[in-house]
Amino acid sequence: MLRARVSLLAPAFVALAPALAEAHTTPGGLTLHQMASAADVIAAARIERIGPEPRGTGPLPPVEARILELLREGDAKIGPIRFVPHRHADEAYVVGEEVLLFLERRREGAKDADVAPYESVEAIADRIVLVPASRATWIDATRAYAALGKGKRASDDPAALGRVTVTMLASSEPRITNFALRDLTLAGAVPLVGEADRPALLALLGDASRSATSRVGLLMELERRKLVEVGPLWIPLLRSARPIERAQVIRAAGARAFVPAVTAELVSILEKGERDAAVAAARALGIEGNEAAVEPLGRAVDHEPAELRFAALGSLRRVGSPRARDVLARVASSHPDPETKRVAATEQNLLAARPAAPPAAPPAGDDAGVRGMKGLLAAVVVVVLGAIAFFLYGKRKGKAE
Repeated sequence: MLRARVSLLAPAFVALAPALAEAHTTPGGLTLHQMASAADVIAAARIERIGPEPRGTGPLPPVEARILELLREGDAKIGPIRFVPHRHADEAYVVGEEVLLFLERRREGAKDADVAPYESVEAIADRIVLVPASRATWIDATRAYAALGKGKRASDDPAALGRVTVTMLASSEPRITNFALRDLTLAGAVPLVGEADRPALLALLGDASRSATSRVGLLMELERRKLVEVGPLWIPLLRSARPIERAQVIRAAGARAFVPAVTAELVSILEKGERDAAVAAARALGIEGNEAAVEPLGRAVDHEPAELRFAALGSLRRVGSPRARDVLARVASSHPDPETKRVAATEQNLLAARPAAPPAAPPAGDDAGVRGMKGLLAAVVVVVLGAIAFFLYGKRKGKAE
C-alpha cells in the first residue's frame, strides 16, 4: 500500500511517493495529519512484547501491543494487537511505553498477515510516545486529524484542514506545532489560511515564549501567502528571540537582507550584539549587491574575534560590489593579522572569477514584493529541516520522561 496517499494537498510530498511505499518513510517525514490520513486504525496502545532481533537484514518480527483507546477503530478492538514495524537503523520500541499507533492493513497475501494483519505507518524513530504531561494534548490533536477522514477524504475540505492547522499551530506541544507548520508549507497554493486567520497567526508570531523554529517558519509562510508585507515583521522577531535561539533567527533573516530595515537591524546586531549573534549577523548581511552592509562589514574586519573577521570577509565577497572589492583589497594588503590577510586574499581570488556587481538600489513598491519571494524556497527548506531536528529532539525528550 502506497504511503503517497497520506496527502493529496502536497505536490512536493507526493513527489517522494516511491520512497514511501510499503511504509518506508524518512525520519520526521510524515506529519500528524499525513499519518492520520494514511491509517486504517489509530490507537493509543502500550507495547507489551518485542520479538528477537533478526539476523542480518531480515524483516523485523511483529510487535505485540495492547490497545487502550481507539481514535479510529477500523476493524480493531480494545485489547491485544500485533503489527509489523519498520525502522531505518537500530531504533526499537520499549516494552511498557505507551505510544500512538497509526496502522495500515497489510496487503493481501503478505507473509504472516493472518497473525500480524497490520503494519505501522510511521517508522519506530518517528513514534509518538505518550507521557502524562502531554498525553491529553496528543490525543485531542490526533482526534482532530482523524475526524478529517482517511485518504482523499482528509484533503477534500481545505477549509476544515485549515481550521485544524490554525488550532495546532497554537498547540503547547512544539512537535504538534511543527507538524502543522509543515502541513501549511506542503499545501503550496492551497488556501489553508486566509485573511480571517491573520489576527490569530500574528498573535502566535509575536509570542516570544514559542520556539524560534515555529515563529520563523510561520513568518515565511505569512509572507509567501501575502498575508503580511515582506520584511518589517522580522525586526520584532529578531529583537524578541531568546538568546539561545537568536543566531538561528538571524541566519533566517538573511533571506530578507535586501529590505533596508532588516539590513539596519542586522547591522545593529553586528556592531552591538554578543559574539555568536554578531558572527551570525555578519554572515546574514552577505547578499549580492547589499551596498548598505559594506561599511559596517569593513569595520568588522578590524575587530575580534577572528571568526567575526572571517565571516565579514566572506560576506564582502558575496556582496561583490566595487566598494566591497576595495575593502577586500585593503585587508589583503595591509591588515596586521597574517591569517586575516590570507583569508581576504582567498576571498579576492574567488571574486575574480565573476564580474563586479553594481550597487543595488533599495527595492520599492511591487519590486520589493517580487524580491521578497526570491530565495524563499531555500529558506523554507532550512526551517523544515530545523523542524525535523526539533521533532527528533522532542522524541528523545519524550523517551527521557
